[in-house]
Amino acid sequence: MPKNGKAWRKRQTTLVSTDITVNDFANSRVPAGCGRLKKSMTSCTNSGAFANALTGAAKEADDLEWFEKDLEDFVIQDGEPELEEEEEEDLASEKAPLQKTKKKSKPTKEVAGRTYPDDLWYILSEYVDPEDVGRFAGICHGTQQVTYMSSFWRKLYARFYKDRPGIPLYAKPASMERLHGLRARVIRSLFVLHPVLSTWVQSKGPMEDEPHSLKGHRCLVMWHQPGPKGWQFCFKFQKPALEPLSSRLASKLDVYHGFNDLHYNPEEGCSVLQVTCCHFSSDAAVMGLLLTQVYVTLSTGFRHHRLRLHFDTRVTNSHNSPCDNIVVLDDVVAIKVFKWWHPSYPFIH
Repeated sequence: MPKNGKAWRKRQTTLVSTDITVNDFANSRVPAGCGRLKKSMTSCTNSGAFANALTGAAKEADDLEWFEKDLEDFVIQDGEPELEEEEEEDLASEKAPLQKTKKKSKPTKEVAGRTYPDDLWYILSEYVDPEDVGRFAGICHGTQQVTYMSSFWRKLYARFYKDRPGIPLYAKPASMERLHGLRARVIRSLFVLHPVLSTWVQSKGPMEDEPHSLKGHRCLVMWHQPGPKGWQFCFKFQKPALEPLSSRLASKLDVYHGFNDLHYNPEEGCSVLQVTCCHFSSDAAVMGLLLTQVYVTLSTGFRHHRLRLHFDTRVTNSHNSPCDNIVVLDDVVAIKVFKWWHPSYPFIH
């Protein structure tokens, strides 16, 4: 129907009513789902026009026949109901990409600890076992200072010393009177006197020690000597120090403290590789070189082992790197590795 019909003119006359009231909303007969105003009513700015649009216009639409109604008079429900604002916000938050938020670390509150006197740690040190000295020294600064005292090491030695035949000279009480190098002598003595530590260095099998642990160490001395089962070839290794040498000039005070150094130990980080062979074989001198590779294989007759040591001026990680200094020991019967604190270590001061 054209908009200049009677029904259209009748609706336009109803737009000059009074202001909108609460009663107009309460008693409105607008069907559910008709939540939007018609286009013809959006141009009207009078508040009374909106009231008639909600009441009178709906009544006229009900009285007219279907062919007299405009397309805007029919109530058409959309396929998807309108969502509320809260639901729209939820959907928007679900569609938005998840952003990884960094968890803010809560500031930790510093709790003041207790500082015990050094006398208490000194009394407790009398009950520390030799194998737990390292753990005891790492508790705090006070326990570390206790291990720097000569009385701590002398009492530790006196707790386990028992006079019996077969004790080496460096484990005698007379060697504990000198302060210079006292710590190293007590440690060597405990590996002879203490039952727990002595079991650690008991004689193992002929091939139980691992010479691969000496890779990267520098060979200081090499020698050979006759043994009970053949010839013994010995190599003394030292682990390279990581601390740079000091360029400060020595003074008289340094010399005085050097002769009273509790921790003096020239054999610190040294080990001796002892290889027992059935026959004698001459090898090239490798003193001053670094051990880069160690190979232990079977000999030609499959009765003994073969030890091959690669030496170089620098440490190389490649197995295929060329090496001119190779020591091959065939018909190997036993391989032993002695640390500086081992009773069989040949250099005892």
